[in-house]
Amino acid sequence: MEIRTASSHDEIVGAIALDEVQIDSKDRASYIMSVAKSGGLSVAVSEMGVLAFCCLDHRYFLGKPFISLLIVSPGARRQGLGTALLSLHVSALSEVWTSTNRSNLEMRALLQKAGFRYCGELDGLDQGDPEQFFKYG
Repeated sequence: MEIRTASSHDEIVGAIALDEVQIDSKDRASYIMSVAKSGGLSVAVSEMGVLAFCCLDHRYFLGKPFISLLIVSPGARRQGLGTALLSLHVSALSEVWTSTNRSNLEMRALLQKAGFRYCGELDGLDQGDPEQFFKYG
């Protein structure tokens, strides 16, 4: 298993394919491609291909470094891939932001474990499920 910045077309395509399976849509493919072109796509790769990916976007959140997507294949969860992908980004920056829905208990636990601190929430983006914001650094 290797955690690294996506460096090949196959890795980018693998991240897009993993996202499409998770959300049953191709809606985010061009976004993931643009993040990859800017150097913000990291991947967890094994001989089986891309098992997880993380998008760090410097334009997404008020000009602050923001982790906009963190996707781990269901069969590869609870193996430390999410933590490793987060660590790759936070180790290189003085601050990193991210958010998740209040209902996403797994992501909230991962962020706490990785040292992110809760900063507040915004109601109204997803009906009945406020968006919670977290900062590292």
